[in-house]
Amino acid sequence: MARLEFPAGFEGSENLPRTKRTVQNMWNNLEGRMIARPGIQLISTTAGGVARGSFEWNGSLYVVVSQELRKITNLETGASSLIGTIAGTEPIESAGGFNDAVIIVKGGASYTLSKTDTLTDTSGEDNFEPFIDVAHLNDRFIYVPSSGLTVKFSDVGAAGTIGGLSFFNPQVLPDISNGVFTFRNDLYICGTDSIEIFRDTGASPNPFVRLEGGGIQNGLIGGILEYNNTFLFLGREKGQDFGIYGLNGGEAPKVSNERIDLILSTYTLLELSEVIPGRFKWRGYDIATFTLRRDSFGFFRGNWFLLDTVIEGISRPWSAGFITQFQGEYFTAFSDRFGKFANINTDYGEPITRRLGTAIEQPDTDYFRLQSIELGISQGFDVDQGTLALFLSEDNVIFSEPIYQVLGEIGEYDKKLIWNYAGGLGNYRGFLAFEFYTREDIVASDDYIVLEID
Repeated sequence: MARLEFPAGFEGSENLPRTKRTVQNMWNNLEGRMIARPGIQLISTTAGGVARGSFEWNGSLYVVVSQELRKITNLETGASSLIGTIAGTEPIESAGGFNDAVIIVKGGASYTLSKTDTLTDTSGEDNFEPFIDVAHLNDRFIYVPSSGLTVKFSDVGAAGTIGGLSFFNPQVLPDISNGVFTFRNDLYICGTDSIEIFRDTGASPNPFVRLEGGGIQNGLIGGILEYNNTFLFLGREKGQDFGIYGLNGGEAPKVSNERIDLILSTYTLLELSEVIPGRFKWRGYDIATFTLRRDSFGFFRGNWFLLDTVIEGISRPWSAGFITQFQGEYFTAFSDRFGKFANINTDYGEPITRRLGTAIEQPDTDYFRLQSIELGISQGFDVDQGTLALFLSEDNVIFSEPIYQVLGEIGEYDKKLIWNYAGGLGNYRGFLAFEFYTREDIVASDDYIVLEID
């Protein structure tokens, strides 16, 4: 008997198939267990409206659906009240202050929202123009115009007022500003080739002073996400290929691996700029997520895993959409659906693909026979037994037909899930890849893999 370590995550080299490992809709907790991600419980639908963003402010949860800003009034039913109209169809960005929140439509209109839920269109105010991002620092709002040539800021305590001199050029390098965030009371202005750091000195007319030596030589493409005492973002080093980076002091090392970078390389720059970042904590695990047009993936403690939702029998990018933490739970707004994370095995009733693929390799390519495989998986908790498929491969490219096993019934917590047949599971020359797979409504968390080989 040999106990096999779980794969760390979704990894491997493009032209070396034996190096590939697959983890989908679960993550390695680096303590010897695979943890299944939560599902999404459907709360309500929006009668055809399309989600464009969500945010928490002033003790309430707000969702922009098509051209409507709605305040969720009942978290159990999804009932909401209409606050006002948000023009356009593009996703929104938002930032909350002491007196107001700001909502901007990327490249379109801008609004303020008061504590009494008064929505005001500020697009026609002096010195306003179409913006693409907004942040809040020390009771000012900082706006990034679509032109990217300057950055503008509001008066203190007045989100809808920008003075005639309330702007500055943040970029040392000749690039275009395209994002903004605050971290530890510093202001980070992102550009296509660099990120500059500023501090609020309170001076007039421009209170923001660049920190000497504080520039980061990475450009932003999209997806700024506060995560685990840092910020993650999809970007690139000047003139280089795409990747996901993590802010670390005055640097931003790449955190995406070769297999994630390969996915990113299949997208255009415009498509990458549409990425939707997200974050949730589940049972103490802090997870970052990134959703693109055709792919989605999660990140935990340096390792990546794939995410998906099965819609009409087809695996599609994860349908979490816009994630907002509110009153200790995580709520989602996706397409015409409003939901929340839950300890279930479906997304809005749609299946989830759980996949775990790894391999063993014998030194000197010695021949061996696989007699059996045992997977330690959660059993006895589901209403239905469910099945799990095993696929085998000699090269990690071409896999066998599925071999199914049935999980235990209710109460059969100690049942062993073993693939064990007369004559074994085949002979192999030094290498064997195998993959566990299911789309059924079962708990897919695992705590060991045991192989019997001779």
